[in-house]
Amino acid sequence: MTDLIVGLNSYVSQLDADELAANRLFAAAWDAATPDTKKRALFTATSLLDRMQWQGRPLAPTQPLAWPRVNERSPLGYPLTVEIPPAISAATVELAMHLLASGELPGGPAVMQRMLGDSMVMHFAHVSDELPKHVRRLIEPFLRSSSANVAEVRF
Repeated sequence: MTDLIVGLNSYVSQLDADELAANRLFAAAWDAATPDTKKRALFTATSLLDRMQWQGRPLAPTQPLAWPRVNERSPLGYPLTVEIPPAISAATVELAMHLLASGELPGGPAVMQRMLGDSMVMHFAHVSDELPKHVRRLIEPFLRSSSANVAEVRF
């Protein structure tokens, strides 16, 4: 299995993830997981978070992950170093723990269809966010749009 490298394939190291999880109440799935399973959960959580529409731009155009980031107007090469915000690292761990506990990737809303005579009625049983609320709250200050249900139009 590939090594976990912060900034290359994860937003948090396994050691830091273990420290964050040690302080969480509902961490039984994390505690029971093998080191390889924890690593996979962190890879997956990073991958899911990496797809979000973040404010700013990546620090370097060649970096493999969306973080670290800088303001859109920062000149290339400045600042020389930027850290991944603690909230992003914590969100990665929280999402990894959620994935281990739920045993599945986050999904979209369930669509219900019913034929009524010649008409079809379709509705969403629930409109769910791709991310758990506690993870979304951690990353909201860094997102272009605070909700998964808000569209952004860019020109």
